[in-house]
This record gives sequence, C-alpha cells and structure tokens, in this order.
Amino acid sequence: MNNIATLDGQPLEFNPGETILEFTRRHQFSERIPTLCDDPRLTPFGSCRVCSVEVALQNEGPVKTVASCHTQVSQGMHIATGTENIRRLRKNIIELVLTDHPLDCLTCEVNGNCELQDVAASVGIRDVRYWQPSTHLEREKDTSHPYMRMNLSKCINCSRCVRACDEIQGQFVLSMAGRGFESRIIKDDDLRFGTSSCVSCGACAQTCPTAAISDVFQSKSLEAEKKVRTVCAYCGVGCNLEVSVKNNSVLSISAPMDAEVNQGHTCLKGRSAFWFYNHPDRLR
Repeated sequence: MNNIATLDGQPLEFNPGETILEFTRRHQFSERIPTLCDDPRLTPFGSCRVCSVEVALQNEGPVKTVASCHTQVSQGMHIATGTENIRRLRKNIIELVLTDHPLDCLTCEVNGNCELQDVAASVGIRDVRYWQPSTHLEREKDTSHPYMRMNLSKCINCSRCVRACDEIQGQFVLSMAGRGFESRIIKDDDLRFGTSSCVSCGACAQTCPTAAISDVFQSKSLEAEKKVRTVCAYCGVGCNLEVSVKNNSVLSISAPMDAEVNQGHTCLKGRSAFWFYNHPDRLR
C-alpha cells in the first residue's frame, strides 16, 4: 500500500519519516513554503515558524498549524501551504523580525542575495506596522578575526550558525547566550572572534541568512561577473568549490550545496587561501 498524503489538494506519495518540508521539496514545490532557520544539511530546529502550514488528519480532529520543518507526514494527512491564516501568520512573523533589523538593504553586502530579504518579498512585506522602543541595531561589529566578520545588529537568532559550527564543522565555537530580548550569539566564553577557537572554515557565514556573519571577501555579495565550478587543489579529498570571478581575478570562494563530496562545506584553505592564484611568481 502506498503512503499517500494530500498537498494543497493534490495526492502525492511520501516516504516514511519524511517531514512536510522535505516532502514538499522532493515534489518540486519548495516555493510554497518559505524558510529562515532551515538549512537542509542541519537538523530541523523550528525556531522561526515561517515554514508553518495547516494540517488535518482524515476524519480526525481539527485543523492544526504546525512547523513543516520538523512535522512528519502521515497517511491521509491533508496539508495546506497557503491559506489566508498561514499567509497572515508568515507576514506577521517577518514584520516582527524586521522591527529589530537594519533597513539598509541597498547598502548591505548581501543585497540581492539575502534570505530575509527574499522571504519578506515573498510574504508581501511593504512596511512594518510595529514600533520597537528598544532594539539591537547599535551592536558593535566584531572585526577582530583575520577572515570572519560578525555584525549582530543583523542577527535574527535563527541559530543556523551555531548548528553549522556544531553539526558540520564539529568545532562548537558558537552558542546562544541570554534569554528573551537579551539573546545573542557568542563565541566560546563570550570572546572576540579573533581570540576565539574558530578555525575559519566559514560554515557559519555560508549558512547565515543575513549578513550577521560574513567574511572579509564578502563572498555572498553579487559583485562577481561569473561563478566557476572547480575542485580544490590543496589535498586529495576533492572538495568542490564555486569561485566568484571578476576581471579574471578571484573575489571569493564558497562551497556548492549539491557537491556530493563536501555538501556545501570546505576548510580554511579551500575557502580563503586563494591569493597565490594570481601571484607573479606562480608557475604557469
């Protein structure tokens, strides 16, 4: 017997243990459910609730609103991704996020490549109705690290950087301190980036949905003329790299998410040590 659930009125087969978000993405309907705290490489977290959908079980109970990232699909489940209540909920969530976020999109380094910006546009944000008497917009930018940058005035507390440091790199440098309005990302025992145990892998910057954590190369900016897929030459692992190029020079390097070898991750050398490419003493 096939496992069947209904997605916006369309019966589709699901895999046992599959979450609603995974189910939607596998059937090529990912645009129906926006996300902020989700990264496919990380364990579902459910902090932002932007991925909320309405579900109902056949002949059993009322309609419920659930986070699709960690709610598993079940037999006979009816899933609605875009009801009026869900659209209103998503818009309200993003409005609340934007009350404590700099509205400097045009001058931000990730303008045009910012997940928060994309989600705000998708839910129809044109202005913010709420006024916040106290914000975090004046938080000092941490530029003490030779490669990494942190600007917590742009942090939305999604914890993706913390989870990437733990689950992808296994370094456990980042964590969340404080409660409620005072919650913030810290490095080790609340150290500066430059004196922390960070190994400069850049996993936190690559997963960050805003510009709260970035690197000195501004690798998520859209300045590059083209991106070239290649393989890292530093060791024999064969990590895939995506090189941003302008005027035949390397601007920055990131790791492609669809690479089977490294799945969107690379080490310090692969991501940051590319100055020798155009060195005049390099053998060609």
